[in-house]
Amino acid sequence: VRGVFYGWNPTHGHLLPGPPSYLPVEDINHSDCWLHVRLYYCDVLVKEVTTRTAEGCRITSRAVPADSEHLYGPSCMEQIEFPSPRVLSGSGRVAGMTDVLERLLPHLERGVLLWVAPEGVFMKRQCLGRVYWNGPLAPHRDWPNKLEREKTYKLLDTQQFLHQLRGYLSHGQPTPQYQIHLCFGEEFPTSSGHHFQKLIMAHVEPVFARELFHHAQRMGPTLLRDASQPCAPGASSHITRVLKQLCQP
Repeated sequence: VRGVFYGWNPTHGHLLPGPPSYLPVEDINHSDCWLHVRLYYCDVLVKEVTTRTAEGCRITSRAVPADSEHLYGPSCMEQIEFPSPRVLSGSGRVAGMTDVLERLLPHLERGVLLWVAPEGVFMKRQCLGRVYWNGPLAPHRDWPNKLEREKTYKLLDTQQFLHQLRGYLSHGQPTPQYQIHLCFGEEFPTSSGHHFQKLIMAHVEPVFARELFHHAQRMGPTLLRDASQPCAPGASSHITRVLKQLCQP
């Protein structure tokens, strides 16, 4: 699995004619393939992790054997384990849900695989427990989106995100969508306007998309079009270069 941009140049790809162009391996910005993952029990944040491997991660209730790659996928995938439901013991009204969570978690063994490729963010469900999702490419906004077992899904499209980011910067269009929500064991999403507390959720953000959007918000199209303007604090030259090219007329 390779990182998203690998020196991606916005003058290529689907935004404008021409084949995609990638730089050699030594020019890779490794954060392009990182994922920021937050795990929730009953709307309470119980774990927060930023993955730092190009192979992606597995969200699971129990670590899988490292010598079973033919069954479980790449052993070098980062493993993100759901914590014990006992972490809720001091959380008042939701503390009584620990028994329910403990009955649900065993069904999430083998978990779900998530990774970033040049084309976008992908996922495969391996656990027996049902998993539903919402995100940029979800078919329904107010109806459950079920992830079938052992099937690979594309959850975010890189070119679509960049196209939305360009529209946001240049034409004031709605903010680009890059957040992915996974719901374990319960149907999700449900009717619009109704928020029901879910037992187990994972919120996933590709780091490349989050950083591009946050720096785009901070700098704005006027500054980005000014070639003499220095990088925003905290923005890498890689991010600034992509944003400046997106803002070109």
